[in-house]
Amino acid sequence: MRNRGIGLPFLISLFLGFAAGAETPLLAQHEHHSPPPAPTPRPTEKPDPHARHATAKAEADRNLFQSDMALMAGMTPKDPMEGAARPGWLTHLMGLARLSYNDQGGPSGDEAVESSNWNMVMAQREVGPGRLTLMMMNSLEPATIPEEGSPHLFQTGESFEGRPLVDHQHEHDLFMNLSATYRLPLGSRGAAWIQLAPVGEPALGPTAFMHRASAGENPTSPLGHHWQDSTHISWNVATAGAGWGWFSLESSVFHGEEPDDDRWNIDGGSPDSISGRLAFRGGDGWSAQVSHGYLHEPEALEEGDTHRTIASIHYGAAGDRPFAATLLWGRNNEHHGTTDSFLLEGAYQLTPLDQIYGRAEYVEKDFELLLFKGDPHIAIEAPGIAEIGALTAGYLRDFDLAKDLKLGVGADLTIYSFASELEPAYGDFPVSAHVFLRLRWGRPHGGQHTGHGM
Repeated sequence: MRNRGIGLPFLISLFLGFAAGAETPLLAQHEHHSPPPAPTPRPTEKPDPHARHATAKAEADRNLFQSDMALMAGMTPKDPMEGAARPGWLTHLMGLARLSYNDQGGPSGDEAVESSNWNMVMAQREVGPGRLTLMMMNSLEPATIPEEGSPHLFQTGESFEGRPLVDHQHEHDLFMNLSATYRLPLGSRGAAWIQLAPVGEPALGPTAFMHRASAGENPTSPLGHHWQDSTHISWNVATAGAGWGWFSLESSVFHGEEPDDDRWNIDGGSPDSISGRLAFRGGDGWSAQVSHGYLHEPEALEEGDTHRTIASIHYGAAGDRPFAATLLWGRNNEHHGTTDSFLLEGAYQLTPLDQIYGRAEYVEKDFELLLFKGDPHIAIEAPGIAEIGALTAGYLRDFDLAKDLKLGVGADLTIYSFASELEPAYGDFPVSAHVFLRLRWGRPHGGQHTGHGM
């Protein structure tokens, strides 16, 4: 029987509640959250109409949604919030909620009416010679996504009720981030920072998929999520880093186990894993990172540690350009072997209200897990490798409802490539589709500044 997830009336009431909260004005805005005023022409100069047109067009193009938490918390050598100090607390609010019809085709497919959602609140103030940033991110997905996860063909990772999740993407926890960051400037081009987080994101991999400008409107997690950015919700994270100019280096210790079935609590656990990341933020919209982590027994149902290596290149990651793209490679070295994943994704702002997005993936997954769905009666000593490819194309149309509140209508399709031996489980040509409404509140960085100042 197909699981249709939560009821439509509940989702509508949820969205209305989010919208009501989104209309509450921010308590304060940092001076760098708005583009600086144009310089006043000298008395003998005439205003340049071409310059005004270019500025207006640039502001209109900055609509690719992202919420890079490293930038917001100040965990970069220089960042958009660097600048004039102001007394008291400065606050920022942003979030997103979707109401989706999710239809995954083929014999292993399912359908659901569901809501993916998150809300982030940040507060910061100057403390001594540096700056303190407090952040909280939460999600109601434990109530708005089916308990066994959102239907998603070929997706694997984590578990539910003692069995591995297959063909489903797990929901996020109620608390996605609870962190405190202290950032100390080092001259005019550098900074050092330390972050403590009962729930946080260690220095491993790029910005998580739902916060990337190249994928912020795509409702689907990458098939390589557990090769690339699944540690974005980790427990008892401590991170220290420093940077100068274009480069930064940071390291984290954290509890490496994936979240358990109870998505409403904070799992905790002593730090038993470590990671390090070298990041580059250059000019003209380019950035990159390479990172490696040791994760102590991340999967509850699978013994053994994981060594994860991730490298990525990004264009337009700050959301300040009409086009954003990510090229990403992730590798898991585990006791039963080494597997790779590759991802290329992008988003293009056709107009201030029209966006297209796409994603191409290649992932090496456990063949028997996909075929037998983790049946405990089938013991596999040496799992084979299944090469899975996926191609997604989508479109979103935005409508302005109020200041800093947008309604979007979108849809996408995904097709797959896989070995014929998996056809008994997936059919010969499964197709996945999403049709969704999306509410977005707050301002993405791209709508607030003219660049990240690196």
